[in-house]
Amino acid sequence: MNILSNQYLIQNIALIGGIIFFAFIIAVFLTPIVGMIAKRVGAIDLPATLRKRGERGLDSRIHAYPYPKLGGLAVAGAFFLVLYATGSLISIPTGVTVGILIIIFLGVIDDIFEISAPVQFGLQFLAAFVIVASGISITSINVLNTPISFDWLPDIIFQIGNFTYNFVFPGDLLTIFWIVGLINVINWVGGVDALNATVSSIALGTMLILVLSLGNIPLALVIAAYLGSVLGVLPFNWHPGKIMYGSVGDYLNGYFLAIFAIIGGVKWNATLIVLALPILDGLYVLYSRWKTHPEMRKNPVKLMSLSGYNHLHHRILSAGYSKKMVVLIEGTIMFIICTFVLILSGINEEYLMIPVGLMILLLLFTIVTFRAKKAEKLNKLRREAQLLEEEITKNVVVNTVYKEEKEEKFIY
Repeated sequence: MNILSNQYLIQNIALIGGIIFFAFIIAVFLTPIVGMIAKRVGAIDLPATLRKRGERGLDSRIHAYPYPKLGGLAVAGAFFLVLYATGSLISIPTGVTVGILIIIFLGVIDDIFEISAPVQFGLQFLAAFVIVASGISITSINVLNTPISFDWLPDIIFQIGNFTYNFVFPGDLLTIFWIVGLINVINWVGGVDALNATVSSIALGTMLILVLSLGNIPLALVIAAYLGSVLGVLPFNWHPGKIMYGSVGDYLNGYFLAIFAIIGGVKWNATLIVLALPILDGLYVLYSRWKTHPEMRKNPVKLMSLSGYNHLHHRILSAGYSKKMVVLIEGTIMFIICTFVLILSGINEEYLMIPVGLMILLLLFTIVTFRAKKAEKLNKLRREAQLLEEEITKNVVVNTVYKEEKEEKFIY
């Protein structure tokens, strides 16, 4: 599969790049406006020091100052404006559009009022159900060239007035849990400035290339518009951030990645590998919570809504690395994974020299930074040990002098 040998794709590469840039500029323009709105409506994320004991998210807050949220509104605004301006809005199925609006509503309400976990999950399941009710479902997947069907029963049709719903079992249930699961897994990545956007952007860029290689230009335009919108808010979220993407942005990232995976026509083994880092991290977090809180094992919603300090970015921070290093480390891992996905997907290796070269440079840079950080920590420990030794020596000398003076005075 060689995407650059397809003349139809070549003709649209400039259009794809233009849409990414157009969405980026609009998001950059909208973000400060959204930031002012967030401050007016009270969509502010308080640090742990200003939160009450037992308050939701207390254990996972690592920023030291009040932080405006709602950055995802700038993403959504830029996304819809670009699609409307380019006439690509019709490329989005109605069910997906309704689901997007539900996720935006949920995210905005949560950013302002921090609503309870059951309400959040209820609206997430509603957004996912709208998708399957509109006829978009995972009815089969192909893993390692092995087709697996999820349409086990004859068609079960529900008729409510003029609305007809064709229930597919277990495909529809699998689709709902895939969407809700990925929304929360991607949301958990957002514990450090710019991390969620970095991980999501790399995954979106990889999906964009894979969809382009399949010749699905309408969907590629939609992915490009969303990718550019996410990147437009990123400069304002880079540490030290001026605005968070918030629940609305993090939930939208997970929702879009889940939907693009379903309707993109990309092989599921490639999709699962692209999203392996956040998925595995999410599974580890759930296992840790299940092991640490046995009293909540019978309540999956409560178990998923617990906050804690056991995400991958928390563990990297605990190792002594900065927030920027966390983004670099996880971003490098994602970039390496996604580069190999493109190679394994059969895209001509000749055109992968640039991403492979960048991957190697990122890997080397990360290793060098790791070693520099380790050396800095060792030097710091040596300096502290030296200062401690000097302090002890000084105290010993002072005590000796005092003792000698006391004994001398006693003699006289």
